[in-house]
Amino acid sequence: MLFNSFNFLWFLPLIVVAFYSVKHKHRWMLLLAASYYFYMCWRVEYVVLILFSTVLDYFAAIKMEEAPDKRIKKRWLWLSLSGNLGMLFTFKYFAFFAYNTEVFLSNFNVFYDSPALNILLPMGISFYTFQTLSYTIDVYKGKAKAERHLGFFALYVTYFPQLVAGPIERSTRLIPQLKEEQKVENEDFRYGIHKILLGFFKKVVVADNIGVFCDQMYSYPVHGSGMLYAITSFLFAVQLFADFSGYTDIAIGTARLMGVRLMENFNRPFWATSLSEFWSKWHISLTSWIGDYIFKPLLFGNPKFSNFYGVFIMVLVGFWHGASWNFIVFGLIHGVVILLQRYYKKIKLFQPFNKSKLGKYVFVTWNFALLAFTGLFFRNEFSSALKIIAHIFTDFRFNLGELRSAYQTEMLLGIFLSLLLLVTVTFNKTLQFRYNTLFVGAALLIIFLLGLDNQNQFIYFQF
Repeated sequence: MLFNSFNFLWFLPLIVVAFYSVKHKHRWMLLLAASYYFYMCWRVEYVVLILFSTVLDYFAAIKMEEAPDKRIKKRWLWLSLSGNLGMLFTFKYFAFFAYNTEVFLSNFNVFYDSPALNILLPMGISFYTFQTLSYTIDVYKGKAKAERHLGFFALYVTYFPQLVAGPIERSTRLIPQLKEEQKVENEDFRYGIHKILLGFFKKVVVADNIGVFCDQMYSYPVHGSGMLYAITSFLFAVQLFADFSGYTDIAIGTARLMGVRLMENFNRPFWATSLSEFWSKWHISLTSWIGDYIFKPLLFGNPKFSNFYGVFIMVLVGFWHGASWNFIVFGLIHGVVILLQRYYKKIKLFQPFNKSKLGKYVFVTWNFALLAFTGLFFRNEFSSALKIIAHIFTDFRFNLGELRSAYQTEMLLGIFLSLLLLVTVTFNKTLQFRYNTLFVGAALLIIFLLGLDNQNQFIYFQF
């Protein structure tokens, strides 16, 4: 079920009303049933994968906690890792490795037909796999207790507001909130409604409208001036942010209506002065997960390899987004640029400028430009991205007539909505306004007038 669907508009109020109509001790059953239904509205059969991951990690965690020595604990951990990562590899990465192995061997005159698995990528598999893995790893390290109630653990894995695209929550944070009766006040309802409306504005107004223009431009590269494609690359960066942060806002607001506080996943990432700072503000639940469970263990307390592993981690981040070379290149570029930016900051000659207000504005602008152009690899196939980049930096025509005529309405609307989105940056974190009713009214009016009802899937659902 999509958040931006008519089904969700009746589903959410129904669940919230039912949530407060039943006793606390029965609410987990309601939410668990709602979560499974929410996911099965997409594909019924793929709920088996969630059940497999849930049962595997439920028993693996208990066995680890009961194990008499570390050797047996490690066996159960490896069972959890191999089961979950094996499932993720099979559905998301097997075809990529099989095809590239076939191409590689053909260079040595070894020919074979790679096995084709005609399977659809399960929605949100990367998110719920990482969430349940963090649980078993924390239990193994003694940072979390094994949850003995199968129902609450299943709810932790499938909790519908953040099931499909995060934020990726830790068990120590989410399970206690699901088990304990939360004191929900009027402020929680106000914040939840405001957050949901902000999310819908970002998704159906900003992201979907800009997406119409970007789809037109990227469908047949290259059929416009370099300037037109440069504008498109900047607009796609805005679309991606509005789409993903819009989902997160709706997820956080939905959970808050029922007393659960999910972590913030974005912290004004386009205001970052470096790519390293950007990744600390973008998809925070993923980057913190990778930092805690991959980067820090790889270092083994030795900072000598931090630069090398930093590039490696960014390649993994890129590859997490999709089993394709363009995502690997996207991550590699970010890793190398982060490394170069760190070396630059160590040069004493430039430090006064770096700390100045002018320097900050320059780096914010430069960083956003880097995000826009590397985003071409995020949006397009590798060869298409290269063609577009080459076109941008070789075709310097500045044709106002073309800019006015080429998808005039879509492009101008996209620029206007980007500026409108910029206004939301000034909102305080509590989304408290002097006239809250005015905010709700204005948000609803804008959504009804400018929002698209084509029920476009959220971009990050494919990851």
